[in-house]
Amino acid sequence: MATNYDDIADEYLQTKVNPIKKYSEEFTFFQVLGDVAQQAVLDLACGDGYYTRAVRRQGAAPVVGIDLSAEMIRQAEAVEAAEPLGIEYRVGDVANLGVIGAFDVVTAVYLLQYAATESELQGMVDAIYANLKPGGRVVMVTGQPNLTEAHLAAQMHYGVTIKPQGSLADGVCIDTTILVPEGAVTFTNHHWTKAAYAHVFQQAGFQPLVWYPMQISAEGLAQYPAEYWRPYQQYPAIAVVSAAR
Repeated sequence: MATNYDDIADEYLQTKVNPIKKYSEEFTFFQVLGDVAQQAVLDLACGDGYYTRAVRRQGAAPVVGIDLSAEMIRQAEAVEAAEPLGIEYRVGDVANLGVIGAFDVVTAVYLLQYAATESELQGMVDAIYANLKPGGRVVMVTGQPNLTEAHLAAQMHYGVTIKPQGSLADGVCIDTTILVPEGAVTFTNHHWTKAAYAHVFQQAGFQPLVWYPMQISAEGLAQYPAEYWRPYQQYPAIAVVSAAR
């Protein structure tokens, strides 16, 4: 069963301080995203709006954030009320989103692995395609599609425990626990291979997927010695991927 983020919203926000998220996930995502000034952006699985706000601050407009969790959207709207950026937030299920606009860019950080079946995964990808302008692109962060036991072991160096509930086949549930300042937060999603992703994106009409190596920011390299990053560089548990319509 996928995690209900209404129940763990406050705890999940604390994961943003994890070095992997702070110095690699975010850095690589924005390197791939590039310049979004004056581009319309739809942020799917926006959570509390962390990436949504960052995209808006880089000049994207208009910007819309969608998340299944009403509590996450409540928190995003609270930040918007306190520090208005002109972002619109909505509660919504991406798999049944329909067409809400024509966007230059769709972003999706930790969306696709919440599909429990290939049909749900196809629904999410179809929704992304339907909301992109011709020539538009999607940039995503997702779970490592080539996950192995070595990847699982490497994450423990960074306060992250990943436990598949079965063999690493398409759709298997994965429990991830991340240490946070006030304890730990656990959430459950699903594993999908590159072949599964390639199939659903091709079916939707996208051009071939492009997978990117995870990078580490200069700040992260200065903050921690090289040996700290070595296990992660060899076996990252996340991936950044993009596709064009």
